[in-house]
Amino acid sequence: MSRARGLAVAALLALAACAGPVAVPLPRDDPRPAALLAAFAEQAGRREGLRGDARLAVDADSPQPLHLRSRQSLWLERPASLRIEVQGMLGATLAVLAIDGRQYAFFDTGSRRFDQGPLTDDVLWRVARLSLQPDEVVAVVLGGPRLGPDLPVRAAYAVGEGGVRVELGGDEGASRALEFDAEGKLREWVARDPDRGAWTARFDDYADVAGESLAHRVSIDTGDARAVLQLSHVELNPSLPADIFRLDGLAARSGAEGG
Repeated sequence: MSRARGLAVAALLALAACAGPVAVPLPRDDPRPAALLAAFAEQAGRREGLRGDARLAVDADSPQPLHLRSRQSLWLERPASLRIEVQGMLGATLAVLAIDGRQYAFFDTGSRRFDQGPLTDDVLWRVARLSLQPDEVVAVVLGGPRLGPDLPVRAAYAVGEGGVRVELGGDEGASRALEFDAEGKLREWVARDPDRGAWTARFDDYADVAGESLAHRVSIDTGDARAVLQLSHVELNPSLPADIFRLDGLAARSGAEGG
């Protein structure tokens, strides 16, 4: 082989490596996509809530650069209830965000400032630079959103070493893609919606939690920002106080300033 031809072959191999693993279409009668989706739906149906600790890293480039690192305690419950307590040195609470699916409340312990009101689309963006809705965050941390009947399977592919990628799409332009590894664990979730664009979640560091295999590292990329959540001391489906997702009376008790 001539030197020039050898360089050309090397270049093609390099390009192929950069392109990532090849996705091979699966025949329509392949049973794996349906079996994986059924197991995934059953798993999602068992998971209603979570309590645990987390380390959060958020990096955003616009509208202003942001590099946020924090330790948190979190509680969440389907469909869209969320409580985040940001922890400082020696376990001191720096801030609390509570969302009950309809209302939000945010308390900054340093400034004693308290904001509350109807839940808006930008609450998580203002607090953590995540352009996701609370129900999406809850679903992702629990291991993946529940799938509705309005998103039928459009295609399926063999990927990597024994993995399967399933693509679903609706009539209104919304689509989802789920990538499972050879053991059936969800590794990637891609959501695309006509009005909101696309975002991707990656699931890693699976570990057993009371007989359930749960990803303890979740990466979320919205295009505007990238967040990495590393979970620890996780409890699935805990018994939570009825008012855990509300901050009623906190402002008055703490002498906080209204927002």
